[in-house]
Amino acid sequence: MLNAKKIMMFSSVHVWNDTRIFYKEAMTLADAGFEVDFYAIDNGMEVVKHPGLRVHLLPASTSRLARPVRWRKLYKIAKASDAMYYHIHDPELLLLLPKLRKKKPDAILTYDMHENFPADIETKTWIPAILRKPLQKWILRMEKRTMASCDHIIFAEESYVESYEHVSCKKTTVYNYPTYMEAIPKTSSASPFTLIYVGSITEDRGIFEMLELIRRLQEKHPQAYRLKLLGPMTNSLEIEVQEFVNKHQLETVVQIHGRVPYPEIWQAYAESDLGLCLLHPIPNYLQSMATKLYEYMAASLPILASDFPDWAAFIEKHQSGTVSSPFDTEKLLCEIEKRAANSPFYAQEGERGRLAYEQEYHWGIEAQKMLTTIYNTH
Repeated sequence: MLNAKKIMMFSSVHVWNDTRIFYKEAMTLADAGFEVDFYAIDNGMEVVKHPGLRVHLLPASTSRLARPVRWRKLYKIAKASDAMYYHIHDPELLLLLPKLRKKKPDAILTYDMHENFPADIETKTWIPAILRKPLQKWILRMEKRTMASCDHIIFAEESYVESYEHVSCKKTTVYNYPTYMEAIPKTSSASPFTLIYVGSITEDRGIFEMLELIRRLQEKHPQAYRLKLLGPMTNSLEIEVQEFVNKHQLETVVQIHGRVPYPEIWQAYAESDLGLCLLHPIPNYLQSMATKLYEYMAASLPILASDFPDWAAFIEKHQSGTVSSPFDTEKLLCEIEKRAANSPFYAQEGERGRLAYEQEYHWGIEAQKMLTTIYNTH
């Protein structure tokens, strides 16, 4: 007999304190009265306790070849569970659903799609270029076969819907908006003017463009600017970043914090003046809205972002910042210096962003959508 108030939520890739999964979805479901068993990767950080939510840690591994071992373990746990709902977060776990459907014909199986994985394959540098197209075709065939076992698919972006019109199960877009936060009192002083980036730190997310900006700013205006970087990066990239910082003597103006617990990023936002989102124009980024844009709005921060068409239209609609090519260093410098020279005027961009967040772009709206369409709560 399956327990209608029990959910098994699991990931073979994401760490346990992934913002979307843990702080938004899992906590929301626990607060709605569900018993949530959440399986995800151990990252060494102390697990946050929350009523109704049990976190089960899976050992981290540096090898992708070890992932099938996790899949088998998760399948055995799911098979033995009495949960009514099974909520997966990785495309690779779709492989488990046909077998799980046979074992549990009455269970509710949900796939939560964080990104358009087939499109993303085109830019995965760890996959040899010659293999990307064949692998993409295989993934599309795999998705078509395994998604037939789903009851629901959750899209994190509306742009994914068009690619999955052929899938017959129920589909719902649940945007990755920030949790609702009261307005943060700003603690940033007039100097130094602080730039911030929060999120995974990679080359195609603009890390070296941001470092070049702070290098130029430090050269022109010593100690007048700071750059805060909050988010995980690979060991090899961290070495490169540190080499850049040391080479250009930026130790006093670049602050690298690594991954921090979700609640703590809001204090960092309170100490900042301008949110950066200088992602490269690759297909998966062009077709989605970066979560950090909404977070900057929630934190009343003006935004300086890449000039992708959808992003430009969004920022223009709310007059919450400006856009530029992430590779146009001169224009980016101009926009930053303009805001630093007239902070009170440009702070209005942040205030307009905050108002839009309060009215349209917070997790409370999306949480209700998830609860009513997937979990039948009212």
